Amino acid sequence: MGTLTVKRKSNFILMGRKFKIYIDDHLVDSISNGEVKRINIPLNSKELTVKVMNYKSKPITLDSLEFETYVIRQNLIASITTYVVGLFVALFFLSKFVLEQEQLIFLYIAAPFLLISIYYSTIGRRNIIQLKKTH
Repeated sequence: MGTLTVKRKSNFILMGRKFKIYIDDHLVDSISNGEVKRINIPLNSKELTVKVMNYKSKPITLDSLEFETYVIRQNLIASITTYVVGLFVALFFLSKFVLEQEQLIFLYIAAPFLLISIYYSTIGRRNIIQLKKTH
């Protein structure tokens, strides 16, 4: 049996969610915002993965099981685009229905953020959470 340390960087986005730590697709533990966990892992373990909601990190191959440290980071651009798109949509509806002026500029500005948001919620789901080994 080996031991590894998992650190989750403190971050505003998804701070209320616990990230679940999986070893070989078996739930081992969960980690909160800014927390450090030491995990005992069984022999012959091959992969370490972190999941939250529908996002999943790319699996990390476990080479040696002695005193490795991994850091969990979140891709801020991917997380923030969801809020930016929501802001632009709210401004568009405010200008169209409350102020009764049609301002298509909001849609033109929001289009790139919308495309980024669609990418990260479909194909790029494995790029939201990054799991890195520290030396």
